[in-house]
Amino acid sequence: PRGPCGGGYSRIMTGCPATNLIVSAYMKGLLKKTEARHAFTVMKRNHMPGGMLGIDDFYLENGYYADNAGITIEANFQDWALSQMAQQLDYPEEATYFLKRSQGWKQLFDPEKKLIFPKDRQGNWKHRNPLSGDGWVEANAWQATWSVSHGIPDLIELMGGKDVLCDKLNYAFEQAADDDFVYGYSGGYISYANQPGVSNAHVFSWAGKPWLTQYWVRRVRAQAYGAVTPDRGYGGHDEDQGQMGGISALMAIGLFSLTGNVDQNPSYEITSPIFDRIEITLDDRYYEKGKFVIQTYHNSAGNCYIRQARLNGKPLHDFRFSHADFSKGGLLELWMGPEPAKKWGISERRVQILCTENRIPGVSKLGYMWLIPKNAEKPTDGRRKEFKHE
Repeated sequence: PRGPCGGGYSRIMTGCPATNLIVSAYMKGLLKKTEARHAFTVMKRNHMPGGMLGIDDFYLENGYYADNAGITIEANFQDWALSQMAQQLDYPEEATYFLKRSQGWKQLFDPEKKLIFPKDRQGNWKHRNPLSGDGWVEANAWQATWSVSHGIPDLIELMGGKDVLCDKLNYAFEQAADDDFVYGYSGGYISYANQPGVSNAHVFSWAGKPWLTQYWVRRVRAQAYGAVTPDRGYGGHDEDQGQMGGISALMAIGLFSLTGNVDQNPSYEITSPIFDRIEITLDDRYYEKGKFVIQTYHNSAGNCYIRQARLNGKPLHDFRFSHADFSKGGLLELWMGPEPAKKWGISERRVQILCTENRIPGVSKLGYMWLIPKNAEKPTDGRRKEFKHE
């Protein structure tokens, strides 16, 4: 929630992060305490001017938040999350509307510098200094361009290909390594001391190079979160509501979700766990009784790369597996080694399809919806006939 205090909102910070939490719970079948269509109606209201998202008419008309790229990216992602829930609820107009809104960040992409920068109300660059925090929320262009978690395929295309994106992001990590990836607000190329850039190491997997995700996840976890003294192990980190501790734990167990599980087919990306064996006990209020176990072989500080993987005894060639598999409990086995297996995790199965192929009319070529499994159950509690977004 946005700046929770005493059980209520304080409106500290930006956006409407409750949308991500609620949509994620719904997509995973964990939304138990409220009815999904009611939740969607309330969230939709929060995504209009005057609501918690904090947008104005300029954002609706132009697709970006004037003078602030950080707010634009956050609002775009939360609009995308809402579009995913609308699609799953069979609200095609809402799905189209919020999906279109989620694409506004592309107007802030600078093709020359291949990064995102803020623009003013006249459409002019506010500046083009990639290390300046002006027009960002505790970040800068180097740190936060990669935060368009819902649009990595689009970012790849705009940058000129997977290799271009990976080379540029890898350069940023190299620049930050000597400082342990820890900087003050808006400082540095990559910072794991604050929220805006904590997904950056996981972007490589979506750009076809999961071995770079494995490498940098290990480096960041060891350098930014690996010590045990207050000044080294956690000093200088902006914990807020537990996100820095959360990313540290996820890196340690080798699981992540770049989209926060708000897409229609929630999945978990596999990175590079530091433990030999991890047992996750599933809460029987929400899951079938049991455990999900991650077992690694030949794991060590030097063996950070996944050589091969099996899920419940079957070869796994993708860098991710579904929440549906996780929810049933099971066994994920990872064989680790000192050299990257550059063919592992590069699946031919695409998890994105163009909106036009998903029968979402009026969305640009670079707009993506996430694939709905053929066996996904549709809600059966009726469908609203009208949609108004004035």
